[in-house]
Amino acid sequence: MVEVQHAPSQSGRRVKLQAVVTGVTDRGIVQFDFVYGDPDLSVELVLPVAAFREFCGENRCLVTAADPAESAAVLRLVAGSSAPVRTVGALA
Repeated sequence: MVEVQHAPSQSGRRVKLQAVVTGVTDRGIVQFDFVYGDPDLSVELVLPVAAFREFCGENRCLVTAADPAESAAVLRLVAGSSAPVRTVGALA
């Protein structure tokens, strides 16, 4: 397993990591944007559900839904994960 080092921001605080779920395929693949602090610094990723849960837990990502109407589905998706979940879909 690779150990991830989280660089502190210039203010000395931990950089806010966020996983914004944009979709889930019929085959259980989670499509999401991984945001590193600033919404302009993001990458689109796809992972199976189990790997997504592990990714979010290990990176301590705030998990949100791109569409606020999908927040309940995202909550069910990450159930059992240690990742914090926000029920509002907008990026903060």
